[in-house]
Amino acid sequence: MVRYTVAASALLLATANASEIAIDGRGRFVTGDNVGRRLFSKIPDLVSAATARFLQAMGVSSPPPVCVDKGFNTTMDPATVAIMSTHIGMDGVMEGLRQFADEGISVGSTTALILEASDAAASGATIEDGQSGDVDFPFGKIKAIATGGERNVCDENYGFKIAGPPDGVGSYLPNDYTLRVVVQSESYGPLNPKGRETFYYKVNDGPLITGSHIQYVDYDREMFSTFMEHDGPASDMVTGMGEMIEKMYNLKGEPVGLRSMYGKDPKTTVGAHYGNTDADGKYVAFSEPMSADWFVQSLCSAHLELEHQWGEGIGLEDKIYITNEEWQNYQIGENFVGLGVHVLDVENKALHAVGGFTMGGFEKQVEINSQHPDYVIFASSGYNGNFDYKVSVDGELLIPDPVTALRNANYTRDDGNPYVWPKDIVPFRVYVGMKGKLEDGSDAPEDDFLARNGFKYGQLYGFATDMSETGPTGGVGRDEWHKTATNGAEVVGKMIAQPWRWDGEVRNFEHDGVWDYQNLPPGSGDAGMENYDWWVSGDKNNGGCKTEHISPDPRDGVRGTTSYIQGSTCGYFGHVYLDGVKEALEAAAGDFPAYFDAHYHVYQGETDVTALIKIGDKGQYTEGRDATRNWDSTDGEGKVTFEDIDGLQVVEDNGKLYAMINEDSGNKLGERTFITSELEHDDDGLELNYYLVALSGGEENSRMAAGVGIPKGVACYDGTTYHTDAHEMSGATDVSGFLRKDENGDFAMSAADTGVEYLANDRQVGINDKYIVTVLQAHSLMCGVIGSFNADEGAQWVVYKPDIPEGRAGEVQSETFV
Repeated sequence: MVRYTVAASALLLATANASEIAIDGRGRFVTGDNVGRRLFSKIPDLVSAATARFLQAMGVSSPPPVCVDKGFNTTMDPATVAIMSTHIGMDGVMEGLRQFADEGISVGSTTALILEASDAAASGATIEDGQSGDVDFPFGKIKAIATGGERNVCDENYGFKIAGPPDGVGSYLPNDYTLRVVVQSESYGPLNPKGRETFYYKVNDGPLITGSHIQYVDYDREMFSTFMEHDGPASDMVTGMGEMIEKMYNLKGEPVGLRSMYGKDPKTTVGAHYGNTDADGKYVAFSEPMSADWFVQSLCSAHLELEHQWGEGIGLEDKIYITNEEWQNYQIGENFVGLGVHVLDVENKALHAVGGFTMGGFEKQVEINSQHPDYVIFASSGYNGNFDYKVSVDGELLIPDPVTALRNANYTRDDGNPYVWPKDIVPFRVYVGMKGKLEDGSDAPEDDFLARNGFKYGQLYGFATDMSETGPTGGVGRDEWHKTATNGAEVVGKMIAQPWRWDGEVRNFEHDGVWDYQNLPPGSGDAGMENYDWWVSGDKNNGGCKTEHISPDPRDGVRGTTSYIQGSTCGYFGHVYLDGVKEALEAAAGDFPAYFDAHYHVYQGETDVTALIKIGDKGQYTEGRDATRNWDSTDGEGKVTFEDIDGLQVVEDNGKLYAMINEDSGNKLGERTFITSELEHDDDGLELNYYLVALSGGEENSRMAAGVGIPKGVACYDGTTYHTDAHEMSGATDVSGFLRKDENGDFAMSAADTGVEYLANDRQVGINDKYIVTVLQAHSLMCGVIGSFNADEGAQWVVYKPDIPEGRAGEVQSETFV
């Protein structure tokens, strides 16, 4: 158990005398002034230095300096070495420190890529630990800007590590000289099946948090603007790095506090993190953190939203980074609250739990155009109840039937059937929030961050349509309908307000809004809504594929429309439009409309895409196989459809949209990432093209099987073979608008500008001039400096600069891009 705390222990030992150190009953280091209560509470203060960089938060008048690795001495006095030798795993820490010192590993210093254009065995690329494979990518250039396990050498937060695996990324300008990239790790804390609990961070000057992190790296803006024009490392432009969560508030708005751990059946009655507890504050997650009070479970994707990005006064009032916890395992028989959305107040580094989206666990939330200054609208996607009881650490998972029984004891389905577990029984969804209101609709104080941005008083809507045999879907669920759907196919319906609404009271899961979709939507059967029902993935009693990543349509601020792009683990994606939004909100006169007219267009069904995928002369796997097919199984001929579309982010080029698509399929030969041709859903018989961006990982990938890790030494060896596993690219942010310059060579946008200026600048950058930051999860890389310092799993943040044919798929005919 002690191996999970060795990184923090090394920092403590380096700054404390032997007489001040003790070991508690769990084998963890604690200091003399807090033995028996909290371990390592002084570490953030010990490793942080108050430097001039603090002035960034106050507004700087000159560019912050680039951080320089001053090196360090790993020699320690005999007494310290003697103490360290008694701690399991400390040898790995010392080896990692020596690697840092010898190789000068710092944030951005790694130039080798985990990604590759073809399997090295097929391309003939060098297979060597710590080195790139085939990086001659067919449709663009890729460079790394941060890699898992790298350490911060800036004075502030010195020694902090890049944690993995990353899932969700955003960007903004904290000042005119700095581009800040914000990335979260999708870490599982004590639920990590590989036994790795990430290093903790402190919130509210007290409780310790493990699991998922939200971190940032600051880059010199001028240097970043030319980064893709040379081969130098990103470390040459790093000016800062740290954690984005310093304060944390629960569903009640209370600062998250220390967890009550002692006595019979302890409950944290004030300051509980409800993602780990029931409504009374009793800890009910399957496992307890080994070195922390709470864990943030699987932050799965995110989106950074700038204020007023849709027009003057339209949109959020503050910059936010919106994310969510995804899934959870609970102790058998226990009740629980569930998992909700979290909104990070970017300026104040404060994470707020939000209840208005339900507590069903989520994939991603993105803001779309409300067209009204008093409202905000968010598209929402995710599981709708991916919660299980876990029998044992290595045991099976059970559906929480006692919670379903409680639902049935308190509520009745309108068709007379019993409620079933709600996982994946969910339509496309949007949340509409009214700004400046408390949960009961009364006026909120101006300093109430959540209320000011519309997160306290809101209404959820789900997509419904005529589900009769003569309706637009033929009466079948989303997954079945998409098996034959082609580009341009349309489903007309409505976004209907569901009965449940958050009222500010924390309740257990049987009372949540996730169950509403097993009843008919309000108004079904009325004129114009005959035979209407929620359009879910399967049916009312059976879930199907998950609604995965979503992306806003960035053109909507110009067009005055409201829409977003939705993906699915079944491998299809399309465009959801809300119609007449401005008129509906104005007519609601300070309330919420009963529904919005809506329609959905298909970009890609769950159909054969092999002829649509363009790989150039790359995308080659072993044994003559290639990336036109998905190889989540190598027993047959490969899959001809997309499998498990996960990451999805749309970028704009002067009114033209392009989508980054990432699979998360467990591809044994290497997971695929694509960028589309210009998006269009005209019903004209033409489909999209998909240009290969890169491959990564895979159980049978040649580099992974040979023990290649980035950085060097992070692949795990069991004495016989190297551990191999699937990788996944997940999430992207287009930073081009922040880097665009005017005719005088000056940056066109300032840090004081709002989101509407960012989108206006971004759309003026052509697709092949874009700088797109995207992130890679490398699940196979867990040892070396990653394992020794509890950074969870492999990670790499990269910049992708496309080089693809311009125009729509049917208009592009070139042998260069076969």
